[in-house]
Amino acid sequence: MARRLSLTLTTILFAVTAVWAQTPPASSPPPAPAGPPSLATRYLPHLSDLFGSDLPELDRPNAIKLTVRPHFGDLVHRDYMRMETGLRWALNDHFELKSAASVFFTHGLKGSAGYGIGELSGSAKYIFDDLPWTDYETSVELSGEFPVGHPPLDMTDGYCHLRPTFVVQHQLQRYPRLTGFGGMGLDFIKKSTIPGTPGFNQPHDHSVSITGGGVYDAGQIKWTFTSTYATTALIGQRTNHFLYVQPGLLWYVPRRFTFQSKGQFILGLGARTSVGPDGVDFSLSSRLRVEITLRQFMDGFRQRTSQAK
Repeated sequence: MARRLSLTLTTILFAVTAVWAQTPPASSPPPAPAGPPSLATRYLPHLSDLFGSDLPELDRPNAIKLTVRPHFGDLVHRDYMRMETGLRWALNDHFELKSAASVFFTHGLKGSAGYGIGELSGSAKYIFDDLPWTDYETSVELSGEFPVGHPPLDMTDGYCHLRPTFVVQHQLQRYPRLTGFGGMGLDFIKKSTIPGTPGFNQPHDHSVSITGGGVYDAGQIKWTFTSTYATTALIGQRTNHFLYVQPGLLWYVPRRFTFQSKGQFILGLGARTSVGPDGVDFSLSSRLRVEITLRQFMDGFRQRTSQAK
């Protein structure tokens, strides 16, 4: 029942957010027709904010993007609502910097949790073309995240993370809509002075993970599948093994459903199964992310300011 209510609230608030983000039509030129993003363009937007996987893809060179990802399910499951805001900067065709902050605030439907910033994160990524073979792409990334301030106990896991990773992807020539990927990552953790609650079947020690999967490009919809095996046996002091399997889909919402807003709305739906020391868990998730370039944001701000005068 709670999951159905969560999905319903997501749909309603998605529409409200779309109205808020739209640019006033009186001074806006008609948008140029644009087709759905394609994997073949090499600029597939990031997946990690939605389902934990990130291909060797960047935004277009010199693009600076602002991203917002509200957790609408928190209206049902928590006393507060989380909202992740971030900035991505593609310096060129190969190098990207990214930073994000996870904020929280009391939504008023349950108890009071206050407000503030609960977690900060950042990363740097570099992409190598034709590595290890022609028509393959490999990315190396160093990312980190750590809790800050006084977040609610169940908002963070209470650890600082440092994660070096690499991912290799290849678009199949015989099936051009299908892109396969695989990679490996390390997760070095340190207990934070800020208390938190680790997730179900989450490693509590340094771990190594191996991930594989694929993305099928069906136009506005991208079908995704990822599977990850993680273990603490190689670099940790404990020996635990974990398996995560997650099929899902991403819908790049057409602008006619977002009142011709300049931002790109991406709705993700996924089903996650995890197996580990805590047992077996199956969960459904729905996530929404809104992306807008810095130039679009400033243009919209100037238009609104001029109209207010």
